[in-house]
Amino acid sequence: MPTRLLLTVLLVACGASAASASATTYVKFDTAHTLRSYPGNNAPQSDRPAVTPLAFLKAAKQAGMRRFDAYAHHPYYLKPHQTPRYRPPNGGGVVLGNIDALLRDLTKLYGRKPLWITEYGYQTWKPDRKFGVTWAKQAAYLKDAYKIARKHPRIDMMLWFMLRDDKSITKGWQSGFFTAGGKRKPSFDTFRKLP
Repeated sequence: MPTRLLLTVLLVACGASAASASATTYVKFDTAHTLRSYPGNNAPQSDRPAVTPLAFLKAAKQAGMRRFDAYAHHPYYLKPHQTPRYRPPNGGGVVLGNIDALLRDLTKLYGRKPLWITEYGYQTWKPDRKFGVTWAKQAAYLKDAYKIARKHPRIDMMLWFMLRDDKSITKGWQSGFFTAGGKRKPSFDTFRKLP
């Protein structure tokens, strides 16, 4: 990422103006819900700051952000029982099941910008027993997730994270189509058959 773009993104996230960004600068804003930060506490000065995408969009607008090309989001789940259709009960947090809330606020604040899902995935419980799902559920959730995304014409990118599981359980991620040792999971064939 070019230094100027990174600086602009950081300035906007911290509340400064991004008016000095060049008209030709490509800008993609990215928000994520991780297993640790979802649904977001909207307390940037806290010990564990996590800002929800809806709060971020509003704050960026108030801080002076006027133009960008696409908005990216990582709508990860919090608990393994949450399917791609799960809708958080209190709003604020945005997962795939309520991605319409993000699209609504994005449209209201910035017009009909594309929404990119630049990371999405379900960890498998072999090897991750805390946040993982079975291999069969991973394949089913993959198919359902892409079906949900395709219903929204403004979601023109959705990337599954990742191809092969990390070797480290504690520091890595295990949502790949292959195990760390190279064994193919059912999600590989599901992905190949997606329309």
